[in-house]
Amino acid sequence: MLTTSVEQIVFIQDKQPVTNSLKIAEVFQKGHDKVLRDIRSLKCSEPFRLANFGESSYKNQQGRIMPMFIVTFDGFAILAMGYSGERAMQFKERYIKEFNRTRQNLESHQFTLISIEQKQIQKAIASSIHRKFSHVPDKARRKYFSQLHSELKKMFGVSSFRDISRSDFQVAIDYIQKRWDSPNLESHRLEILS
Repeated sequence: MLTTSVEQIVFIQDKQPVTNSLKIAEVFQKGHDKVLRDIRSLKCSEPFRLANFGESSYKNQQGRIMPMFIVTFDGFAILAMGYSGERAMQFKERYIKEFNRTRQNLESHQFTLISIEQKQIQKAIASSIHRKFSHVPDKARRKYFSQLHSELKKMFGVSSFRDISRSDFQVAIDYIQKRWDSPNLESHRLEILS
């Protein structure tokens, strides 16, 4: 069940951009019952229907549970083909633009670290370096920060740790916390301390 609001016409569900029949009715200025009828009367195959029109419900203003469909982009495209006229074309364009915008936002968040993950990486780097090299002066520790950042960039093939794939987040944390060692700088550290 979903309590709806129509300010956002495309949203993310199960990692894909979707809309719903209630929002389609509002945008196309049609009765929701007409949109439900249009969806139910589509002559598409059963596999297509199941993949692109998910039955759902919402609570109306009177508190009653009412039927609704969750609609993918492909489902929307098939449904909207039946809507004609100049205004319908404007609404279709608006929907396509929103689907594309939502898809791009979703993809950008799926592939690179989000802000909180970037902060966790930074915290893990600082914690690891301070723990392993607590006896080294702050100025000398900068070399370790630089070395670890370079190794992360090389390990994940990115130009900044912020570009690490979200799917590699835990691998990066494990490497920083458990496996990273900086033997290249050990001799440099001894020079600084002497």
